[in-house]
Amino acid sequence: MPDMLAIISKALFEKEAAGLVPGKVLPTDRYRSQSKHLAPLESGGRLFLVTVRPPDEALWLVAVLDGLSLDDEGWGGRKNQVPITDVTALIPQLRFESGKGIQAAKGALGMSLQTPRTLTAADATLLLGTTAWAPPNITAHQAQSPLPCLCKQCLSKSAEHAEARGVRFTRAHVESGGKRLHYWLPESLTKDAREIAKAVQTAMQGRRSA
Repeated sequence: MPDMLAIISKALFEKEAAGLVPGKVLPTDRYRSQSKHLAPLESGGRLFLVTVRPPDEALWLVAVLDGLSLDDEGWGGRKNQVPITDVTALIPQLRFESGKGIQAAKGALGMSLQTPRTLTAADATLLLGTTAWAPPNITAHQAQSPLPCLCKQCLSKSAEHAEARGVRFTRAHVESGGKRLHYWLPESLTKDAREIAKAVQTAMQGRRSA
């Protein structure tokens, strides 16, 4: 059941997600395309939707769809629950099943992603582990988060479960270098909890060594 990545055009994104920015959820359940390159989704798997944003070609992960089936309008599934996330920093780390990664000249990132690509398990884990529901801080207070802050000072006041924008979350944590990072995990993604934890831990280690 391969996971795949496909792009939403700038025009379509601005029409369907007007005003939405990273951290907000695009409540879509459909990708309007019947591209033959998406045929592997017939055996299952998730569809990771991205778009390229001006002025600096930022790559945003805008939705992850699962439970997919093909009809006359394209691929439909369960409503997306993953927040829009800027994943530009991950471009050099994405490899895809081809092993070639993203190789695009300046100004051509969107064009280079026109053909849907099959993600490796590592690619999918990396993308999910960087989404906005996995806070990148270790001890910093997050006053603007839609979910309860999980910094050292606030943790004792936090419950094990929370809800934001109609999505239920459960508290999770990873450890690295003697430090512990708590983060909120959507209950709908608990099946991927182990892989997501590994990705969050890798990101945590990267921040400590930066």
